[in-house]
Amino acid sequence: MDAQAGLPTDGAPPAPGAAGVPPVPRNPPRVGLRGPLGALLAAAPPDLGTALRAVRWTYAIVFLAQTLLALVVSLGLTALLGTRGRPNDVLAGVLLAMSLLHVPVGLALGYALAGRPGRGAAVASATAAAVALSVTAWFASLMAVSGQRPSFLVAAFAVVALAYLAGFALTPRCARAALRPESSPPGRPEPTPDPV
Repeated sequence: MDAQAGLPTDGAPPAPGAAGVPPVPRNPPRVGLRGPLGALLAAAPPDLGTALRAVRWTYAIVFLAQTLLALVVSLGLTALLGTRGRPNDVLAGVLLAMSLLHVPVGLALGYALAGRPGRGAAVASATAAAVALSVTAWFASLMAVSGQRPSFLVAAFAVVALAYLAGFALTPRCARAALRPESSPPGRPEPTPDPV
């Protein structure tokens, strides 16, 4: 090792943190993401506005994409098979109850994941809540394809709207998770600065 420059003489690259070598960042900057999510991941310490905007966009896009997919599948099945003209109140009641059950399950999932610190936890909690809450759209789609009564269909679409609004109300908690610093992985000590 060359003592003057702090560089190894055998051709090996210098160790991170050695004299003249910058330390390797813990979270290297992500390149290529734009919009609110890119702003959240690029901000050194994100502020609440940036985090809230990114989490809300993530939630809305995932929920609406799932809902749109359920609608397209419903329309495709209706075009292929046609609607069945025999409504079944028991089936409609079970589908509506299952749809309602997914609202607290989706909220609990998002709430639990938002308890973890870091930007990744914030985005993951919003995504998981959106996926779990958008299951209500699949139940509404199944009710429409199976030809249930309009009163049950209106109730099912009301549950979809309730699920969307309930998840949207959860996004501030998800955004606050992005403001808390991430802890180091288990079994790995926090890096200490080199005394100079």
